[in-house]
Amino acid sequence: MTEISTIRDALEYISARDRGVWTRMGMAIKSELGDDGFVIWDEWSMQDASYDPKTAKITWRSFKQSGGISIGTLFHEAKTNGWRSDGTLPKPSAEGIEARRRDAAERPALHEEEEQKRQEAAKRKAASILEAATGDPSNHLYIKSKKNPPIGTWIKRGYWPQREWHDALLVPIFQADTKVWSIEAINTDGKKDSLKDGRKAGGFHPIGKIKGSKQVLIGEGISTMAACHNSTGITSVAALSAGNLKAVAEAVLGLAPDAEIIFIADNDIKADGTNVGLSAARDAAYAFHARVAIPELDGRTCDFWDIWSERGKDAVRHAIEAARTHTFSLLPHTIADVDRLGHEESDQTGQGGVNPYEPWTEPQPMAVKVEPEPYPLDALPHSIHAAVEEVAGFVKAPLPLVASSALAALSVAIQAYADIKRAEKLSGPVGLFLLTIADSGERKSTCDGFFMKAIRDYEEVQAEIAKPILKDYKAAIQAWEAKHNGIKEKIKQLAKNSKPTAEDESALRDLEQQKPEPERVPRLLYADATPEALAYGLATQWPSGGIVSAEAGIVLGSHGMGKDSVMRNLAMLNQLWDGNPLSIDRKTTDSFAVRGARLTVALQVQEPTLREFFGRSGALARGTGFLARFLTSWPESTQGFRPFTEAPENWPHLTAFNRRLADLLNQPLD
Repeated sequence: MTEISTIRDALEYISARDRGVWTRMGMAIKSELGDDGFVIWDEWSMQDASYDPKTAKITWRSFKQSGGISIGTLFHEAKTNGWRSDGTLPKPSAEGIEARRRDAAERPALHEEEEQKRQEAAKRKAASILEAATGDPSNHLYIKSKKNPPIGTWIKRGYWPQREWHDALLVPIFQADTKVWSIEAINTDGKKDSLKDGRKAGGFHPIGKIKGSKQVLIGEGISTMAACHNSTGITSVAALSAGNLKAVAEAVLGLAPDAEIIFIADNDIKADGTNVGLSAARDAAYAFHARVAIPELDGRTCDFWDIWSERGKDAVRHAIEAARTHTFSLLPHTIADVDRLGHEESDQTGQGGVNPYEPWTEPQPMAVKVEPEPYPLDALPHSIHAAVEEVAGFVKAPLPLVASSALAALSVAIQAYADIKRAEKLSGPVGLFLLTIADSGERKSTCDGFFMKAIRDYEEVQAEIAKPILKDYKAAIQAWEAKHNGIKEKIKQLAKNSKPTAEDESALRDLEQQKPEPERVPRLLYADATPEALAYGLATQWPSGGIVSAEAGIVLGSHGMGKDSVMRNLAMLNQLWDGNPLSIDRKTTDSFAVRGARLTVALQVQEPTLREFFGRSGALARGTGFLARFLTSWPESTQGFRPFTEAPENWPHLTAFNRRLADLLNQPLD
């Protein structure tokens, strides 16, 4: 094999500016060094002003190691430019090489700056094109060909200068900042064109209002999403391409953090069995723990516009409502997909890829099995121990899971009434953070139902008691606001006429002191709340609560745990576990502070979901101490070993447990 130093030396005499030369040199290096040669080729590639790291990686993967171009091609090219393998001719100076590499290192930032300038110019051009558009889009031939789906209020009709289309639909493309950065134009014959240099990644077109929405549908085409919106009334967002679904979902959640996302798939069944639209929707749903709605029309390639136009609104609505029944996977979706992946791997490595037609070998374990240790049930006080055994005898869930439900209920009930002093000057809340790693179907919800009954009953009774008090408060605050607005208006009028306002200002200050305070109604249990919403509830509604969830993916996979906010929210939960004061500052709504609050967290999470959370949060979950605050159990499943038994006629130990919790909850808070 040729010495790497010799190849590097020869490359110094070759320019990377010519695309054909650049490609041939890469193929020559890969034929000699395999994938180990990428670093050499990539460093050399940087000397050209058009260098792009992504393009370089993709192009390198496309080279075959035995592609017919050998290292001799590289040496021939170098010799043509004056290189001699015996070193008799001087190579470029070290200073020249270093300057070339320094320029190459700075080039990506310059490219990004230039791209930003082009996009800003395209943004201004989009605004001028839309401003000049005055036609009625509802009568456009393309809309009529699509059977007049309701397209929303943003689409314009007018001249498209880029193709000299005199009658085009002009679809504004928004970004996460809610500004229009590009346009998609559609001609009368359905041909489409995008604004040159317009920002594409993350761009979308909404039908309906995104901000404040509790549910948002995200799919590819304008007509498809118009059909979905018309059928369901749910805000619908067109991502304009399958590859843009994830970026658009991120933008939507930035505008509506609490929204449930449902991805709308295009069922693009190709001749080879692949399905790009469905695969992209499933992958996006996996990334956001969301659901997928899949159109089905007699086995044909279709989208939801086809469903809407052939079978009507009800068929679309029912398919979207049934989205929860559709599963998705990271595995290939068809045998043809497996075959395609195998060929792609072969093309990239030259060594052959997956052959789906060879017999399967004996499967190997995908994870190390750790033998479970017995749960220390005897460490529980007798009353709790007895209640846990009573429930476990009927439910037959894993014992650690049953015990965690009991401890979570006790923690929620007692945490507001006592702290624990572990040493001198070292005291804190008794509230527990509990984590059970287990698959769905282990019956955590059932166990929580038994042990949380007293807490739910208490919440229900307190809510009923508070109804007349809340009505009185509503009337009082409306009266106060009327007085407040009246005085403010009077001050405004007096000031306008240059008359004294001191007396009215004094009345306004006095009125501020008389503002009615809302009655605090106990809310103890949270299942699907962002950390900030939880903190607000603890500050303003009731100072003790618990996040209790049998599907912790809702909590760990929420937008609040996204890459931009996970550090802040983990720190917030850590402070609530410690019982520390917490201040939340807001720009647009009232800021608030949490003081003296107590929090319990009891989660059941599937192993893949937990690993995916750790992957997204990096070292933060461990490094911030968040993980260390949990009492963690990973019990062996009892599924498949749960013979049915009749429920006992009475539950003396569970009844005593819930009665004791009710007694605790009915004590006044300190």
